[in-house]
Parts: sequence; structure tokens; C-alpha cells
Amino acid sequence: MKLRLKWVFLGVIIITGVTAAAVMPSAVENMLPEAAITVPVRHSHIRTVRGTGIIRGTPGTGFTLNAAVREGDINNVKVGQPAKLYGAAIGDGDYTAVVREIADVAFQREFMGITETVVNVVLTIDNTNGFTRASNADDDNDIAAIRPGYTAEAIISVSEPRELLLVPYEAINQDDKGEFVLVLVGHTAVRRDIITGLELAEGAEVLAGVREGDELIVNPERFTENMLVRRGD
Repeated sequence: MKLRLKWVFLGVIIITGVTAAAVMPSAVENMLPEAAITVPVRHSHIRTVRGTGIIRGTPGTGFTLNAAVREGDINNVKVGQPAKLYGAAIGDGDYTAVVREIADVAFQREFMGITETVVNVVLTIDNTNGFTRASNADDDNDIAAIRPGYTAEAIISVSEPRELLLVPYEAINQDDKGEFVLVLVGHTAVRRDIITGLELAEGAEVLAGVREGDELIVNPERFTENMLVRRGD
């Protein structure tokens, strides 16, 4: 009889929803399915364009990078935009550069067995003496040198920083109505329809539907709307 009463009590809580969940005894709460929780995060994002090519010049005259940029990205590149350089010989981001010139014509090149159309972009490397401290330098003698003929990749910043609200992909689900998340309110999984924007490695930009501080249920496909759950450890 006691066991039956316990399950009847749990059924009443499930029917009555959030109000009952707010006064739920801990013994009953422990019987609810556990949900892992994540939260939206603020992220400063700058749009970038990549270009690869050959370093030219001398320590006396200064160095430039002639980088090939794909035709789909070239309209975002402007003279004066800053860039960081990456390469096996020069380190990652130790050198900075500025877009100096954009070619008027495009050309085709073979890259990893694929023919692509690119435009040549000339970047002036800031460290005109050809040397800079390596990122892991312990003293002034630990330096990375630029030499003509080295290959490098330029990551060109083509926008001002923009604050995004990102949601981890594992908190987003989709059905016939569109994309949504489940927000934990008390002990209740509340559906929120969302509108997403940019997709980054860190998560998806959410333009509407969630706010900072919302507790989002991870793997929402395992739960249903208005289901009672308990917060995971």
C-alpha cells in the first residue's frame, strides 16, 4: 500500500506541473530522470578569411606575403585589414601583417587535387627586420626567423568584433516546427523555439529564444516537453 501511494503521489506531481515541482520532496525528486545542464555563453567573434602563399623580400627591404584567397571570400577583403600569419617555420600568430594590395584579376590553381579560382592578395608583414620572439620564447635568443620562400597562411580579419550568444550543439534539437531547446524551469523541461545564426566550432549563434542564464537541457531528444526532470550533477 505504501509503494502504491508513493507512485500515486508522483503521478499527481507530474500532472500538476511546475507548481507541484516547486514543493517536491527530495525523495520524490530523486526518482525523476536526470538531465545534464549547459548554459548559453557570450562570445566575441570576428569574421576571417584565409589565404596561403609565399613570403618574399629581404630583411633590408621588408617582407610581404603573396596569399591566394578563394573567389568566394575575396569581396570581403579590403586594403588595410589586419592579419595574423601561421606557418611551420614562422610559428602560429607570432607575425602580423596588413593587406596592402588586391589583384585585379583571378587565376586558377591546383590545390590538393582540386582546381580552384583564387585572387592574389599582397600583405605587408609588420616585422620588417625579419625576426620576432617566438610564442614560447624563454629569452631573447629564442626567435623565429622569416626567410624568403617560406610558405605561410594569413588569417585576415574582415569585420569588427561582434558579441554573439552561443548555445552548444548538444542542447539543440529540431522537429517539424523548427529548432528548439528545452529550458529547465524548476523541475520542468520547457520548450523554447529558437532562431539560429552563425555556426561556429564553439556552438551555434542564437538570435532569439534564449537568454543568458537559461539552463538548457543537454541531449533534449531524450526528454519531452513539460517532462519533470532533476538537474544532473
